[in-house]
Amino acid sequence: MTSTTERGSSIRYVIGMVSLISSLIALPAGGLQMVRALERGGYGTDAVDHALIVLAAGGGLLGLGIALLIWEISVRHNWRH
Repeated sequence: MTSTTERGSSIRYVIGMVSLISSLIALPAGGLQMVRALERGGYGTDAVDHALIVLAAGGGLLGLGIALLIWEISVRHNWRH
């Protein structure tokens, strides 16, 4: 029985961590932008659209970072489902 062990990827780990840290910056920034936009002009303004874009980017980065770190940890520790 041959066992093929995969080595972890440092690049995948670094990109996952950078994505998580970036999301932790983008999500509060988008939330603050949303609050300011709603206080100033309400719904349907360009500021609200910009805040939603920042929040969506933060959510995407969070999902990407978590997925990459789970993938990397499962490869490094040889966890299979």
